[in-house]
Parts: sequence; C-alpha cells; structure tokens
Amino acid sequence: MIRVVGGKIEIRVGRIPRPFPESVYAVTVWPFIFYEPHVWDDECVQVHERYHWVDQMRWFVVPWFVVYLILRPFQGGGSDHLLEREAYARQDACNAAAAAAAPPPTPPAPPDSPAPPAPPAGAP
Repeated sequence: MIRVVGGKIEIRVGRIPRPFPESVYAVTVWPFIFYEPHVWDDECVQVHERYHWVDQMRWFVVPWFVVYLILRPFQGGGSDHLLEREAYARQDACNAAAAAAAPPPTPPAPPDSPAPPAPPAGAP
C-alpha cells in the first residue's frame, strides 16, 4: 500500500529490511517513508518519520545519512542520537496528547445476575 501526504511517499512494507535492526518498525530514506503494518496508522510514528523526511531535505539527504552513521556508534540509534532527538520529542508529545485526550476507562459492567445469598450460619 502506498499513500502520498504533503509530497511524502509513504509505503507499507511487511518488514523493514536489513541493514536496519529488527527493533526498527519505520524508517525514512528520502523521498520515501517505510512503515511496517502495525505502525502504518500510528499518527505519532508518522509525526516522527515525517520530521526525518523534512530534516533529511534540510541536510541535502546524503550529509544527513553520513552524520547519522558517524554518530551511531557513539550515540546509538534511539532518542540519544543527535538526529533522533527532535523526532522522538515530537513523537513523545504526540503520544502524551493522545493519552490526555483519551476517554477515561469504562468501569466493569455489573454481573448479569446477583450472586446467590450465602447460606445461614450453622446450615448443613
């Protein structure tokens, strides 16, 4: 499945291929954004990846990847990485807003029929 949002070409794939680690469920390689099926509709993952799409354009793409790969051994690939920090901050803000907007949990429904009364004390 493919969608185009604001010029960004987004593609749903069965799995993000190597060389990306198995823990990566979405990746931006300008001009494409690839998503695994379970995050395809996740708006906050989209915010994260769409930030990378714009950031890669600002860096003229190739320098962004060179810097990313140079820093990866020192900063990892998560939110500590210089080129991931803002994307994760935006994703976290999106997740917090979604959690705040979610309706409170519904209390459990009462049982269909009341439990039978306990037998009187001393009854056989």
